[in-house]
Amino acid sequence: MSSARLFLLALLAGCDRNASDILPDYKSDLPPVVNIGEMGVLTMGEFAELQAELSPWDWCEGATGGEIPGLEGEYPGGGPRRCIYGELGAPELGVNGGATFNFAGTGGEVCVIVDPEAVFWSASIAEIGRKDEWAYPDDTLDDGDIDMYGGLSSYYTGSPGIDLGDFIGFYTDSLGRTVEIDYSECKMDSGYISDVARGGRAAVESCTIDTTGREGVSFTVVLDTFSVPLNDGVLSFGAVVVNGPCENVPNGITECTLRGESQETGGGMITCSDRLEEAFCAENVQGFCCANPEMCNEVVPEGACEVEGQPFDRDVFCAENPTLCCENE
Repeated sequence: MSSARLFLLALLAGCDRNASDILPDYKSDLPPVVNIGEMGVLTMGEFAELQAELSPWDWCEGATGGEIPGLEGEYPGGGPRRCIYGELGAPELGVNGGATFNFAGTGGEVCVIVDPEAVFWSASIAEIGRKDEWAYPDDTLDDGDIDMYGGLSSYYTGSPGIDLGDFIGFYTDSLGRTVEIDYSECKMDSGYISDVARGGRAAVESCTIDTTGREGVSFTVVLDTFSVPLNDGVLSFGAVVVNGPCENVPNGITECTLRGESQETGGGMITCSDRLEEAFCAENVQGFCCANPEMCNEVVPEGACEVEGQPFDRDVFCAENPTLCCENE
């Protein structure tokens, strides 16, 4: 045996890790591919009602009131879901995981929004020019990522609930060449600039689909699982379709637009995740993380929690910000 091989074997024998901590668990009770079915298109007023709900997933189970042939009685009240808060298991190697749903065109522009768990923020821990509001690094193990695209259902190539497809079509031109055409009409947008966040990592994503001249025509939206949180191997998410272009959604589309997507399997929010969202929306992630390090990251940069050079006082912070402390129920 060569000396190079002996050296390699020695390295492997001395390694005390198998890297299993960077792989998600496979949950057999949660399918990696699901078909949600028909989704209703909310008015801006209905969307405001959803945002005001403390248990938004319960509100979503109701119906919009408009019955769709073949779906009467499938959901409480008949008609399509108002929106969806769902969970996906980690797809096994070689499986393209995710979810699909349909909605009927309104004859105008509609906004599709998806928010995967949990809350993304960038961590700037530089000693010079540091942005203190992001001085506490994020816990990357609890963030998932979904990429979204969609178009006319007639162009969708996947088998709902079985495997994900796309909106790529082909035709043969007069010279006998095969030409590829992308029929996707959902140009995914995100409020973040960096490639990491744009790719997902819990960042909310949206797109406007123009259904002008196609009222009542079926559109399919694909929520493609890009990454699953490593802490539990379950990707929870919220999704909704709103009447009107995304630019008309009040206060813009941010992590605060669709809350409550971080769920416990079987119902209810993951402990204290509502406080994490509140902290993000109140632009006080640093204070929240210093008070609740178990929700953020165990590795804290030196001085990240100091206030004007003084040690962080959790009791004072929680007294001043009771909604940002985990045990203050």
